[in-house]
Amino acid sequence: MQITMSYGKTSTARPRPGYTRCVRRPRSLSAGIRSRVLLLPVMLLGIVATSPGVASADSASVRSCSRLGAFSARVQPPCWTPFSGKSPFNVRLPAKPRLASNDAAVARHMSSYGWAFDGGSSKFQITAGGSRAVYFASPSDPVMRVNCTNAEGPGTCQGANRVKVNGAKIHVPAGARPESNWDAHMTVVETETGHEYDFWRASVSGSTLTAGTGSVENVNTANGLGAAGDAAGFSLTAGLLRPSELLAGHINHPLVIDVPCTNGHGANTGYVWPAHGGWGESCGQYWNETKTGAPNLGQLFKLNMTDAEIASSGAPAWEQTIMTTLAHYGAYAEDTNGSHRDDRIYILKQSSASWTSLGQPDRWTRAIAQLGGNNRILSSSVPIAASKLRVVDPCVPKGTCPGRRAPRPAANRHPRRPPRTRDARRHRQHHRHSQHRRSRAALRRRG
Repeated sequence: MQITMSYGKTSTARPRPGYTRCVRRPRSLSAGIRSRVLLLPVMLLGIVATSPGVASADSASVRSCSRLGAFSARVQPPCWTPFSGKSPFNVRLPAKPRLASNDAAVARHMSSYGWAFDGGSSKFQITAGGSRAVYFASPSDPVMRVNCTNAEGPGTCQGANRVKVNGAKIHVPAGARPESNWDAHMTVVETETGHEYDFWRASVSGSTLTAGTGSVENVNTANGLGAAGDAAGFSLTAGLLRPSELLAGHINHPLVIDVPCTNGHGANTGYVWPAHGGWGESCGQYWNETKTGAPNLGQLFKLNMTDAEIASSGAPAWEQTIMTTLAHYGAYAEDTNGSHRDDRIYILKQSSASWTSLGQPDRWTRAIAQLGGNNRILSSSVPIAASKLRVVDPCVPKGTCPGRRAPRPAANRHPRRPPRTRDARRHRQHHRHSQHRRSRAALRRRG
């Protein structure tokens, strides 16, 4: 029989084999009353859905996570994670993952040269600003033509998917501008198609967007790798820290970081999967720091702390959110920080320009103020020690480590039947007694 639910879905309910379902009906309930009783749950659901404070902006944001078309400068829910479930940027780490072969060497290098997160060895801080300007474009936004110049050589205006962006016509929100630093990163996500356009050394003039390098991939179906907007070849939305996430107190993806330098520079050196190139600055390239033991671009760093240790660290709640993310998901080395003789590790953030260029309030300034910061800086006296970082073997997020467990089977789609009701048991007993009486009567007739 078909049962139509109040929210429009239809399910099929079949009686269990071997007996006929019995349903007791109240004898004194008229048809009109029954219809009103059946409508009561629907009415209550409608009241809850429309009651003030229930259908809040937060619940609307949660629902919009799966609806990229609703994204804009105003709507960017914290639960959104770009790219497919197979992307390394959507993989949670085990508590004790397999470590990379250079884990100990990297630890010695960071200790020798005093590498530390932003804030140094005595504190930890997050500042407003950021370095990745991200814009969400709707079909009603102006159309711009991309002029990509292959500034880093032939083929640098396309990603690993070989889709060229030069000459593409894309929607860009009016007023959108690249980040105001030397790299001039700029990302445009077309919400109707899911296409993410990443640019390096970008500029905007009239209806033309010029860039030195660029690429396009899809935030719904791609894996976030093989782009042309940064040194490691990651898509620029992948792993970014966003103010809405910090305010929500939960980040459900790996982060990305700038490290001071790496152990090599070039197309075939200084990187490991998931990076697609080693185009960062190598240690010793601009200052006296040996490459020995330095990490590669693409290496995944995990904070070696348990949830209990994080909770008892004395760090404020916002910092514990970041520490927990580093412990559960880790952070990929995406780029080098470009500041010579700066041995700091910086967490990459979505830039304030993502909002201020469009005439919107700076979401980072507002978030920092709400979390108790001053002068656009969140500061904690509890440092996140680089000595607690471990380098994870790439086979872990790839799922290719030797001796790994087989994937957990899908949940049983046919759960065990619930206990039968008293009415059903009485029905079976009555059925058996009736069969017994009929059998005895038949025997008497034969005798």
